[in-house]
Amino acid sequence: MTTAVQEASQAIVNGAAEAQELNLQYAQNTLENSIEVLKNYAEDTRHVIQELVEQSKPQQEVFQTVVNTALAAQERNVKLVQSMLENGTEVLKVHAKSSRDLVQTLAEQSQKQQEALQTVARGTFNTFVDFLTAPFPYLQETLESARPAVSRRGETEQHTTREGVAAQKAIRQAQNS
Repeated sequence: MTTAVQEASQAIVNGAAEAQELNLQYAQNTLENSIEVLKNYAEDTRHVIQELVEQSKPQQEVFQTVVNTALAAQERNVKLVQSMLENGTEVLKVHAKSSRDLVQTLAEQSQKQQEALQTVARGTFNTFVDFLTAPFPYLQETLESARPAVSRRGETEQHTTREGVAAQKAIRQAQNS
């Protein structure tokens, strides 16, 4: 039973460690992707500011640069969100599988504990019954060994009683005669 409890505890600890590791990886990936997006924003902003400062280009080209920068930023945002969702979904799938595995392990350990308790209870009950019934074979053996002696004693008493009755008859006959 102790082994079953230890195995169940170990399964819980392993599941928690795996979940913690996955959460850490997810957070790290999200942070790294976000930092990369922010770096790109800063670079694009610096580029647009430089374009505006130089203004040697026609205004239409500057406007086109701003639009292209905004589109690139939007594309990076979409990729970041998509990455976060995909990674988050994967983390959730792994958590769900780990949870199912943990529940199954706990159910198996619970079954083992129940079987161990039944075995202990059965053994305790059998020992108690054996303890209570232990004197009976000795008593039966004693009674069986005493039975012939009791029979002989009964026969002896019957014989003595007959002799006593016969003696009393003899005494009565002697007194009557």
